[in-house]
This record gives sequence, structure tokens and C-alpha cells, in this order.
Amino acid sequence: MKATHLILYTADQAASAAFYAKVLGLAPRLDVPGMTEFALPGGAVLGLMPIAGIRRLLGAALPDPA
Repeated sequence: MKATHLILYTADQAASAAFYAKVLGLAPRLDVPGMTEFALPGGAVLGLMPIAGIRRLLGAALPDPA
């Protein structure tokens, strides 16, 4: 099985986007409030979403991973 879309949940979307842009040497293909995406070689996509976004999607019952 081949992973094609990975989402990392982050406390600071802008800082994470800047970090991955520098590390990957890529500009995001999408950078809007709530989601940043990088198109990776081989067709995979790396998405960055604020942790608050997943809480809105899944609700308050989501356990805190910390």
C-alpha cells in the first residue's frame, strides 16, 4: 500500500509551513488558513493543519495526545 496524503497536526501552522518549505525546498501548493499542502515527489502530499482544526472536526471528546 502506498501512502499518498499525510496530514500533520501542528500548534503553529505558519511556523510549520516555513520549516517544511525550507527543509523540502518547495513552495506550498496550497496555503490557506486551516491547511497548508506540499506536493511531494512521487505524487504524495504533505498537509499541515492546526491542532484546533482537528478538534473542530472530531469534537471535544478527542483525547489530548500530550
